[in-house]
Amino acid sequence: TLYMILPRKINFTQMARYGKHGEQTYRQNFNRKKKDCIDWLLLNLSLARRVLDMDGLLAIAIDPCYISKAGKKTPHIGRFWSGCAGAVKHGLEIMGIGLLDVANNKCMMLRAHQTIGNSALKMRNKTLVEYYISVMKRYSKKLLSITDIVVADAFFSTSTFEKGISELGFYLVSRFRDNA
Repeated sequence: TLYMILPRKINFTQMARYGKHGEQTYRQNFNRKKKDCIDWLLLNLSLARRVLDMDGLLAIAIDPCYISKAGKKTPHIGRFWSGCAGAVKHGLEIMGIGLLDVANNKCMMLRAHQTIGNSALKMRNKTLVEYYISVMKRYSKKLLSITDIVVADAFFSTSTFEKGISELGFYLVSRFRDNA
């Protein structure tokens, strides 16, 4: 939970200043192999169990989030929809996965998954919606152990997405698109 209390930008120097370990320890552990890494979904789920009413009505919230980023060398940089700007902009995108406690009007972020760029999607012969389904599939086992309800905005109210996540065992709650 160190990253939650850092007052400014998060880097290894800041982590050493406010944490229990030296800068080199954080650097070495950051470069660990994938199998040795922190499972952020499980970590954040254990934190959510302390805050949310796990016996009440729960739902999984998903929402893509645009992050502005200049440059051309960043992995998966591309053009993504920015809801705030109401336009497609150059930068990065993450798909946020949160846990909603409906009765208490609370939500806790469980995972942020970076969306791949358009060129990588073309190489994989996938659409953006198919990619989002694959993200849900990746975390489906852990998410289904909590709830089978997924709440999403109108972008996800397509038959492709609904069929894709229903095959995984989820039920979609969304509103229809304006063009439906």
